[in-house]
Amino acid sequence: MRVGKLALLALLFNLIPMLAIAQSNPALFNVKKVYVEKMENNLDQYITSEISRQFHGSLAVVLDPSQADGIIKGINIGAQNTTKATVELVDPSGKVVLWSSTGSDRNKLFLDLKHSGNHKIAAHLVKDLKKSMQPK
Repeated sequence: MRVGKLALLALLFNLIPMLAIAQSNPALFNVKKVYVEKMENNLDQYITSEISRQFHGSLAVVLDPSQADGIIKGINIGAQNTTKATVELVDPSGKVVLWSSTGSDRNKLFLDLKHSGNHKIAAHLVKDLKKSMQPK
């Protein structure tokens, strides 16, 4: 009976770290430099500015995609309305999506009737990226 409990305890101690790793995306945590592709309505400039403001240097924006650990690109932004945008962070090869999110400029305090523009969209997107990059 005692051996069974010890075996179960050993199994749990081995599974807990594996579960923590499974919940996080290690490739996303390794991204330290990003390249932001050109987007409609200059959303890329707002995203670049928000990365600098929210990450305080822990995530750098580079001007050459070959120096980046990840690339932020807009997903069919031209077809969307100007009140929201979807972007994704892909690996340098562009074949693996590391993160994706949709941001809106709607203000909840005004029952979603007031629009705040691209800087609000960028702020929501970068806030979501920062949250996703933090260890859980």
